[in-house]
Amino acid sequence: MNRNEFENSLLRQARRLQEYVDIVYKNVLPQADRLPVKEIWDAQKIFISGCGDSWMAGIAAKPAFESITGIETNVIRAIELSRILSKKNLGYSPNTPLVILISYSGTAARVVECAKRCSKYGANTIAITNNPESPLAENCRYCIDVGLPADGEYQPGATTYNASMLALFLIALRIGRVRNTITPLEYDDMHAELLSFVGECQKKNDEFEERAFAIAEKWKDLKAEDFIGDYGDYATAFFGSAKVIECFGGYTTYDDSEDWCHINYFLVEPEKIGRVVIANKSTPSFGRLLETIEAIRKIESPCIIVTDTDKNEFPESMEVFTIPSPKYFWMAPLTEHIPFDMVAGYIAALKGIPSFRADDERYSSEISTQRLKSGTEIVII
Repeated sequence: MNRNEFENSLLRQARRLQEYVDIVYKNVLPQADRLPVKEIWDAQKIFISGCGDSWMAGIAAKPAFESITGIETNVIRAIELSRILSKKNLGYSPNTPLVILISYSGTAARVVECAKRCSKYGANTIAITNNPESPLAENCRYCIDVGLPADGEYQPGATTYNASMLALFLIALRIGRVRNTITPLEYDDMHAELLSFVGECQKKNDEFEERAFAIAEKWKDLKAEDFIGDYGDYATAFFGSAKVIECFGGYTTYDDSEDWCHINYFLVEPEKIGRVVIANKSTPSFGRLLETIEAIRKIESPCIIVTDTDKNEFPESMEVFTIPSPKYFWMAPLTEHIPFDMVAGYIAALKGIPSFRADDERYSSEISTQRLKSGTEIVII
């Protein structure tokens, strides 16, 4: 088959990675640099929250915050922050905690609820959104507008996921520079490396896409996909699993390496389950990931490995996508999802299934709208 005959939104987003990163970087940098010095110094703890891809972006950026700022950083689900977390954790000191809330539309009810609740009890709040006039922006003290063009193609959300992650990276850099946890030279170098790294990854796109199509032809009839990643790479695993569902409604699961060895290892018919492992050498658990990969080899699952190290580290039977190794390890999640974005995009195209199951009236926009509207009541606890 000719891969040029198969096309969809996720594939187009993957190809335009650098273009959109450049747009968001130019929009967000001056906004991040205006965050007040005093409030940055006041922050004793950071919470990051959102729903779906937005929450995953927080997980991906957690290593950057911990490495750059030295501030305790917690990535918390929106429902937990808005309805469950004890209010004693909010506003116990001026401008503490700093709460960063992410929603591309700025209208996600639970995230708006987080903003209202955190503000009520005295936390400092920053919205990351593409809609500075949204309810989320209105209910946060500061708004970072990622500035994606209104006419862009953003669903399923690869571009918006990257936009949220990049905005978080730039906020972390601003905090690190203000608090002197990184030097001026490190600050400048991290900014330069961030753009350079994305550019180097973009050069691999043609190679990745050709291989992704070949894998998609083999994987399209598998019964499930199973993703494994640790620390910030757990976000990539979660994100890849989400794209399986959003792109073609496939069966999927995700886990970290340790729990996978305890649980998902036992899934029946392993030869019919595609495993995707994110295994960067800079990850503290790299040794455990290698042991996990060896277990996958022994149960004969087809496997994709996304890594910043040499493919010779891994079994010859596995498909290895080697991304450029970033100078700063926390940058990797910005690009490491691209290989499987392409695989998922091609599987959906080969199956002829449109995103978000638009082929089935049970998932129609009207029904989906009602499903989302059922969660719009704002409750402040």
